[in-house]
Amino acid sequence: MGRFTKEELLDELRTIFLYEADHVLISAGEARAEAFIGFPAGDQGEYLNEPPAKVDLALFSRITRSFDVGYEFAFNPSLLNTIGEGEVQDLLVFMDGTPRVGGIQSGGETHRFMTPDGYCQTVADAVFARWKLEWKGDESETFTTRELALLANMSEGAVRTAISDKSENRLRAIPGSKPVAVEFDEAKRWLSGRRGFIPLPDRPEDDRFLTRALRDAETSKTLGLLIHQVANYQPPDRLAEKVGWTAEEIKAWLDGTFAFDTEHARHLAHVLQLDVPLFVGKAHEVSLRSANGGQP
Repeated sequence: MGRFTKEELLDELRTIFLYEADHVLISAGEARAEAFIGFPAGDQGEYLNEPPAKVDLALFSRITRSFDVGYEFAFNPSLLNTIGEGEVQDLLVFMDGTPRVGGIQSGGETHRFMTPDGYCQTVADAVFARWKLEWKGDESETFTTRELALLANMSEGAVRTAISDKSENRLRAIPGSKPVAVEFDEAKRWLSGRRGFIPLPDRPEDDRFLTRALRDAETSKTLGLLIHQVANYQPPDRLAEKVGWTAEEIKAWLDGTFAFDTEHARHLAHVLQLDVPLFVGKAHEVSLRSANGGQP
């Protein structure tokens, strides 16, 4: 499966809204369509041929955010890239409701977003697959050949070939399943051996996106936000119990008002399974910046 950029994804999302604006135009007239999309139809009297760049995604912020975080969740697995069950559901329902044809003049225009190869459809399906695999926590789940292809970054045909293989390490489908399905444990085993599969890091110190964010943090407040994310947004009192500190001490680290102490920083990094030297050095750096009014 060829990767695409987030901007390509968002441009396709804009195109979906152009097609939906034509649907509103047919259903309720020009004024309602303009209120929906934010600008009047062009000289041709329809929206689908308008440049996607004209669509302001701020008007559709809820689903735009879901696609934004979904892209990161699906393709850049990290403790920093999380998604809620509601957002997963929103993506699936949204794609189920997108137009299947468009156009007022011809009445039969189609677009890539209407196919399984569409960027938005790919993200919605990949998000659902990864959520089942690594976040839902239900080992009774099964996976389709498409879902496995998206997770392994390979073609669906290659997944079917792996199922038809006769070797010991072949991908074993559920006997007689129609459509073909693979059980949770077997999917996880097979994916672990695929070069294109990027698993969620087992430990925060192995998370390359988190490591980069720690290195890039310039303020104690930014560091506190990262600590909160790594701790899965646990309440201060619960996190304090885990670390062995008071809730006030934890709150100081979370809101960026902590007084730097090497041993405290080392202990916190150890409990959170962070890269200890990196975290201690960064905590010292941002505390010095804070004391110097944010200056280097």
